[in-house]
Amino acid sequence: HSRMRVLKYIPEKLYGFLRGDSGFEVFFHLATFQSGSDVEIARCEGCPGSPRCGITGDPPPPILGELVDVEYPAGEPGGKAPRADRVERVTAPVMLVGEVESFDTQRRYGFIMGSDRVSYHLHESEVVDGRLPISGKRVIFFPGLREGRPRACHVQVCR
Repeated sequence: HSRMRVLKYIPEKLYGFLRGDSGFEVFFHLATFQSGSDVEIARCEGCPGSPRCGITGDPPPPILGELVDVEYPAGEPGGKAPRADRVERVTAPVMLVGEVESFDTQRRYGFIMGSDRVSYHLHESEVVDGRLPISGKRVIFFPGLREGRPRACHVQVCR
């Protein structure tokens, strides 16, 4: 097996791609993804309703940029990316609380200032439940990386 990073994950299709340090890519289906059972829940103090803003504590789907251990067969004919037999998280994901700095509904992206004082890029495709964020709104998300830059993944707008 080898260690790779999640390059892309398409929730609607339940599949994605992993990339190693050498640039080698492997295809994976969510059915092969071992999400683990541990997740560090962010407490969203000051939110009305649930102290966890409705997040259950179940591990999230793959997070962009996260390290995973991968088992896959030798290369397939035609130069296609091999299909992973097993993909397993290396570390438990950590949830963060943040505040929406900006969100452009026309361009479908914006930025979140995380409780770790890092500004994360937010794309509409990462918003859970279809509730679009507005500036100043509190959110909970999983920090990820896309092309080496901070990206908010699996974002939920607090109630």
